[in-house]
Amino acid sequence: MRRVGKQPSSNKKWSEVKSRTYCYTCWRKVSLCLCEKITPFTTETKFSLLMHPMEAKRQRLGTGRLMKASIKGTSLFYDVNMDIDDNFQKSLNDPNKFNVLLYPAENPEFIDGDKIPDSWKGPLQIEKRALTLNLIDATWPMAKKMMRLSKTLQKMPKVSFCGDYQSRFTIKHQPNKKCLSTIETAFYCLEGLKKMGLEPHLHNQHQGLLKILEHLVKFQVNCEVDPTVRCSRGKKRNQHKKCLQKTKDELKFSRIREKKNRLFYWDIKKSPVGNNHNY
Repeated sequence: MRRVGKQPSSNKKWSEVKSRTYCYTCWRKVSLCLCEKITPFTTETKFSLLMHPMEAKRQRLGTGRLMKASIKGTSLFYDVNMDIDDNFQKSLNDPNKFNVLLYPAENPEFIDGDKIPDSWKGPLQIEKRALTLNLIDATWPMAKKMMRLSKTLQKMPKVSFCGDYQSRFTIKHQPNKKCLSTIETAFYCLEGLKKMGLEPHLHNQHQGLLKILEHLVKFQVNCEVDPTVRCSRGKKRNQHKKCLQKTKDELKFSRIREKKNRLFYWDIKKSPVGNNHNY
């Protein structure tokens, strides 16, 4: 736990100023803490969360911390340029780990395919190294910046999804419906690894990842339609006449707005639109 409060003015005592107490695990106010909804579980696969510092400081609805609290042994690294992060480089150079990065690429391996990729068989089956899945936890513009600056990330083997998934994190603006939150990404990765036979001891424990996300979405939607709940962004939209007719079901899908020409490739040469797209 940690307390965060404003510096009192000259005519007020510190004891008179109200401060907020935050949960250090999920980074939410203690009154809104979600940790009691989390049931941690173990996996054969090691997870590393590469979190942009802005995501760590400002995002209160970020699902990366919830994912870390759910999957035991998840490593967390804060930086923009991962080349200069000594702790990450140490993890990356561990001879007992086989590191892959989940990010869009030209010719990625599919982590949700029907069988283990051929390029994985040597490190995992012959060398007996532990699969380590690295996930970038940031907005897409931040993630692209991390990729541009980090030569280490550019050289890592890339994995992606071949399935047609749609995000359930409907309270956040996404470039399109196929963009997944961090906690959803971890869930579908585990689904694929289980299908490959790389998670033999995983049954349905990972379903808790989606349950905690659904609880978060439901809570935020209820806050938006409830005029008695205070909003940190000023007057609530649903207090205006135009928004009074919105139902909860409509609000669930009001946050996702598809944006044209919003691609996620950090390398212009490999982007489908080539040099016509400005990053």
